[in-house]
Amino acid sequence: MVKAEDKVKQLRADGHIVWSISRINTYDNCQFEYYNSYILKNKGIQNCYSSPGTFIHGKVEKYYKGDDEVKHTFSNDFDILMAENELLGLDFPSDLIRDNFVKDVKHFTENFSKLDGKFVLEKLIVFQLGEHYIQGYVDAIQVIENEKNNKDVNVIDWKTSSKFSGKKRIEAGRQLLMYKIGLESTTSAKINEVKWCMVKYLYVCYMQKNGKIKRKMCNRGKWVKEMKSTLEKEMLKEGMDDLEVDILIEESLKENSIDNLPSYIKEKYWLEDCYVTYEVNEENIKELKNYVNTTIEEIQSKNKNDETEWKPLDFEKDSFYCNNLCGHRLTCSYRKKYINELNLTKKDTLSDLDDLL
Repeated sequence: MVKAEDKVKQLRADGHIVWSISRINTYDNCQFEYYNSYILKNKGIQNCYSSPGTFIHGKVEKYYKGDDEVKHTFSNDFDILMAENELLGLDFPSDLIRDNFVKDVKHFTENFSKLDGKFVLEKLIVFQLGEHYIQGYVDAIQVIENEKNNKDVNVIDWKTSSKFSGKKRIEAGRQLLMYKIGLESTTSAKINEVKWCMVKYLYVCYMQKNGKIKRKMCNRGKWVKEMKSTLEKEMLKEGMDDLEVDILIEESLKENSIDNLPSYIKEKYWLEDCYVTYEVNEENIKELKNYVNTTIEEIQSKNKNDETEWKPLDFEKDSFYCNNLCGHRLTCSYRKKYINELNLTKKDTLSDLDDLL
């Protein structure tokens, strides 16, 4: 059997473009970023989120491959990475955003649990979607024995980003569906579920009176704060006075833990890692295939030698992405032009003011 890596090399040697969902998404997000990355082949730089994301993937992969030492050094190594990134100038938009991100991810490094089953990690797949060749690295393929002694195969992708909703959920879901299609077209596997492990979040769980488990999705770094009202009500219901509840909650908030709370609280609530399943249905698969084909067609219709055909983002609307996330943010001519014009406008405004004084 031909290895996926060798197949990619052969396809490229034969003159084919081997697409990836990230490459297609880059064009959909910013045509000029695509032009820089894939036409000019300029190497981009990391940002404050991509570096920790790569770090988390690497550590989790090692842990699942049997390196138990990762569990003991994970948190400390994360601290070192964040300190190094600060020295490299990989700044967050604000100190508050950075602090919240660090708290969330550190809680993951100190508390996440390994899933059951056998795992294939960072698997490269190469397949055809219509007339186009597609490649992708699947973070994790989980194989578990189900109750009928059959094997369930799940696709899992670790995400350090914020939770998805609306258009963002569809955009992220396309990647999972791509993995499903690729695996099912190149192996005998039938994918049961596709899902994300949302690194920054956890589920606060408890058993309801009807016997069903209730789960609330919370930020890891402040899950007690997000459960504060519920916890207070539980203790007041048991007859505790307001002052005692306030003192206990204050300590819980400080430690982001309920270890100091009464046993009837600690026994009722527990924490689980946050896995979010994406809906696999014909409508979503059809949307993915249409998105891939139409985007590739649009890319191939453009003139590679005419930079003006590759439109940039609207900087005024997308300044967060342009200033913080784009891999070419330090060299983008459109961003530089906008900043220069902005500074010039400010100087003119000050000059006008001086004339009036």
